[in-house]
Amino acid sequence: MNTAYTWDLSDLYTDFDDPKFIHDLNIIKELQITLPSFCNSLSQLEPSKRLHQSIIKLETIQDYRYRLKLYTQLRLSVDANSSECKQWANKIQSECAPLSLFESKIYSTILSIDELNSYIQQDPLALNYRFILQEKKQKAEYTLSDDQEHLLSLIYPTSLKAFSDMYYSLTSNAKAYYQGKWIPLTQVKNMCHDSSSTVRKHAFLAEQKAYEKIAEPLSFAISSIKQQQFMEAKLRGYKDPLEKMLIDSRMSKKTLTTMMSTIEQYLPFFRSYLRKKAELLGYQNGLPWYEIYATLGENNLNFSIEDCEAYILKHFKGVSDDLYQMTKRAFDEHWIDYLTYEGKQPGAFCENLGWIKQSRIITNYNNTLSDIVTVAHELGHAFHGMMIENQPILNRDYCMPLAETASTFNENIIYNALAKDMNPHDRLLIIDSQLSALCQNILDIYARFQFEKSVFEHVENGFLSSSQLCDLMKQALLKSFGDGLDPEWLHPYRWITKVHYYIPDIAYYNFPYTFGALFSRGLYAKYVEEGQSFIPKYEKLLRATTTHSVEDVAAIADIDLSTSTFWEHSLQSITNQMTEFLELAKEV
Repeated sequence: MNTAYTWDLSDLYTDFDDPKFIHDLNIIKELQITLPSFCNSLSQLEPSKRLHQSIIKLETIQDYRYRLKLYTQLRLSVDANSSECKQWANKIQSECAPLSLFESKIYSTILSIDELNSYIQQDPLALNYRFILQEKKQKAEYTLSDDQEHLLSLIYPTSLKAFSDMYYSLTSNAKAYYQGKWIPLTQVKNMCHDSSSTVRKHAFLAEQKAYEKIAEPLSFAISSIKQQQFMEAKLRGYKDPLEKMLIDSRMSKKTLTTMMSTIEQYLPFFRSYLRKKAELLGYQNGLPWYEIYATLGENNLNFSIEDCEAYILKHFKGVSDDLYQMTKRAFDEHWIDYLTYEGKQPGAFCENLGWIKQSRIITNYNNTLSDIVTVAHELGHAFHGMMIENQPILNRDYCMPLAETASTFNENIIYNALAKDMNPHDRLLIIDSQLSALCQNILDIYARFQFEKSVFEHVENGFLSSSQLCDLMKQALLKSFGDGLDPEWLHPYRWITKVHYYIPDIAYYNFPYTFGALFSRGLYAKYVEEGQSFIPKYEKLLRATTTHSVEDVAAIADIDLSTSTFWEHSLQSITNQMTEFLELAKEV
């Protein structure tokens, strides 16, 4: 293997026997021993000392737990077959697990302080965490009694988690009958990206047949998960699971409602694009679902890793010097593990390593145009990490709607650069690729949101069968995609294909994707309009994502998310691109 294309983790630890690793592990072990007495002693301290000492301890827990867990996870992600990596990952998980209980007790002790805000104002350390402490205090309103919380934790493995595990078991072991042989369901699902329409169609049919065999047990899983999420939300005092998700997302209901209602106004433009694409592919009644990922042709573009890095550097340089310098450092210092090999996990991700002011990225690079976009996307996450790396340790988490801000902004940089650099034929394919992705983030997510909303409305009255779930999904798809899809070729089992419905602790894991896509799109449109003067606001905005609501973050860039103006501006930039697509389609 070419080590130039693998990442270097030595700035974290050199190995599991690195003295630094052993030292940090010993700190975790010491915390296990000392935390019980520490928690007991807090009540004896006067409020100002209780607050200060609690925060210091919380920082220590978070810092060393994060270092150790992240290192073992990174090692395992590129060497899943290593028994040593598995053993260490399990060991670190076991060593760190008990800390969560004491962490909760410390936060409870802080929140029990009378006139907490006054003490926060008097302590410079606590003042750093004013936002997160106020957020914790707000969420404390939805905390049950200790006995109730304990009971829920006891039944969790045999209720929500059990049904979630059942989903993973059934879908990971399911087989599809394709071209005379049984193959894993995941393999036939991936054929939706095949270059042959015939392959895509027959794979889709095989996929549907495979779902029929597991649909009934999974209807019990999704019904039970959603029923319990609904009951727990009400029990805790939330209006419904959506309110809980909005609070966790640091987003107001008005912002969500405004975004969704503006999307509804623009649905006809997306449908027109899909109908035109269907015509170009030879279909007269809208796009069959098995063609939802189809491209209008094949390009012959081939990008080596060196080409990729040079291209990204070239086009980042003119946008932001901070982004350019960080990207150059990422390439020079081997932050990225590029190639596909045995034992390495599929897909791509980025992890921020705030304590050493770096990040690490996984891709499975295959020299395609989409691979360049993927690398740029993950570098956006790294840039976001750089913007928040000087935040105190407890202030380095941003909410889901803002998680894709910098990554999608980077995608826009590269997509627009590629479109300008290509001939009309290849530019058409690039624009089509970007628009297809936007259809997923907007139309498909809108459908998934509407589906989950209808499921919660129905589960109040009881169990939903697989046929009922399929009907609700088809209704949601038609409400979103309309005549852009062929009604005879919908995907009624989208409620099985998306793992998000089966995550035990999170409902409505869908609208943050749409928010992220449109928010970044709107930010990039403002950059195009304002030029370099916009970049300082953009970077300030990223730095604020861990300590502000989404509305306050947007306000840094002079954006009001509660009115339709910004969303219209963002969506209009997409429809302008659709117009360019239609004109190019005529030309090509």
